[in-house]
Amino acid sequence: MAQRWAFFNRRARIMLPATITERIDYFASRHPERTAIIFGERSLTYAEFADASSRLAKVLRSSGVVPGERVCFLSDNCIDYLVFYHAVLRCGAALFPVNADLSASEVAYILRHATPVLVVSDEAHAAAMHEAMSRSGLTLPAAVLESLVRDASAIREADAGRSRLPDDLAFVVYTSGTTAAPKGVPASDRIELRSADAFASAWQVGPQDLFVCALPLSFMFGLHTATMVAFSQGAAVLLFERFHPVRVLEAIETHRATVMLGVPTMYSMMLEHVTETGRRYKLGSVRVAGSSGAPLAVATRHALERACGLRVQDYYALSECRPIFSFDASAPEAVPVGSVGKAVPDLQVRFVDDDGRDVAPGETGAILVRSPTLIDSYFRDPERSRAAVNDGWFITGDLGRRDDAGYVYISGRTRDQVISSGQKISAIEVEDVLLEHAAVAQAAVVGVPDDKYGELLKAVIVLRTGEQVSEASLLEHCRSRLAAYKLPRRFSFRDSLPVSPAGKVLKRELIHE
Repeated sequence: MAQRWAFFNRRARIMLPATITERIDYFASRHPERTAIIFGERSLTYAEFADASSRLAKVLRSSGVVPGERVCFLSDNCIDYLVFYHAVLRCGAALFPVNADLSASEVAYILRHATPVLVVSDEAHAAAMHEAMSRSGLTLPAAVLESLVRDASAIREADAGRSRLPDDLAFVVYTSGTTAAPKGVPASDRIELRSADAFASAWQVGPQDLFVCALPLSFMFGLHTATMVAFSQGAAVLLFERFHPVRVLEAIETHRATVMLGVPTMYSMMLEHVTETGRRYKLGSVRVAGSSGAPLAVATRHALERACGLRVQDYYALSECRPIFSFDASAPEAVPVGSVGKAVPDLQVRFVDDDGRDVAPGETGAILVRSPTLIDSYFRDPERSRAAVNDGWFITGDLGRRDDAGYVYISGRTRDQVISSGQKISAIEVEDVLLEHAAVAQAAVVGVPDDKYGELLKAVIVLRTGEQVSEASLLEHCRSRLAAYKLPRRFSFRDSLPVSPAGKVLKRELIHE
């Protein structure tokens, strides 16, 4: 099949292929010895990356992974995670990454919703995946990552596999929305590469760059922004199993990483380590330090620049549309403090009032966007797909304002959602779990500001008449049903919840009580 070309890299003055596997193969054929991934003591060149994923794809095809099918995958970060993802793509199939922090019940929902042709986990999570499959009520073929990789290494010669089309489904990431059930956010090759190329253009990414990825690959931030943006331009990824401030700082210094992406909590932990130990790291190689998921505290931003020499800048993206507002790495001036940058090229944005009318610059309004990187719909969710769009404009659920210079400032959310350590949490989902407790009559969950985590989850409880319950008991009740990051950090007990005349709980009154 003839190769498709989609993106003109102005810096290198070349056209790049329009599908993910062709993009990897492009760099593997032209720069086979260029490093693609570094993970501890192990690394892969682009040629090795392409070869390993092709061999693994052959194994997967023998397990029934064929074009149009879906594969659910649960694993910690590792090189083979990325190899496995690209092997699934080479089969013409789509990856459904599963967050390792989810409870068995939450994973079971994803399995039922996705109906995969194969379920794969690493050895460390095999028992958890088995329990989730039992709860799902489905009988699904299952495999262990390490065994598949061993089988792939024994293959003498791998074939190229099935050529992808730009509109093929590449993956679906499940993200908490404003209802109890998570939403499946899909991405085709076209959207993945358009998004990656848009980030690369804003941040001036080239093959000389080395991206730090200490984010979970089961999230869009890790699987796309911290890895695919690099791979799309032939750059390398410095991958970590999980975030640890000392290991990340030491690795940046040792490998001279150039792009650091994270959530505010990660930067706060790095600052804490440097402040407490007095140790100074040589981080001058980092030319782009981006933060997203929640606003980075102003004090943290200034302290990082003084102590580490990192000029961290906020940007704004959603799983459904990436990027939206960003800084320009080629601009000599920093983005104003508190701003997430300007609208990226080819994106249309509106700030509207409650009646849908555009507000003037400087005034706060609900943010609506149109973009070539916007998803068409949620996976197998027509009702919420329709609810997310207003007259052709995607409803972000966030509030913001734009100044006269075009810089955007996020000021709040219209959706009932909490973002803690960059992870989105449905307030309704946590409330539903709390209401399952026999002693709880009413429950309201809100996010309270926190410099380190962005927001902490607070549960406000009204008990049934005559009932008593401890915070520890409620926490244990939640722990058996929710992922750890969704657990309330604070509890408050009231005789009643404040409500509007229409009967809606006034959550803003609960945040600062």
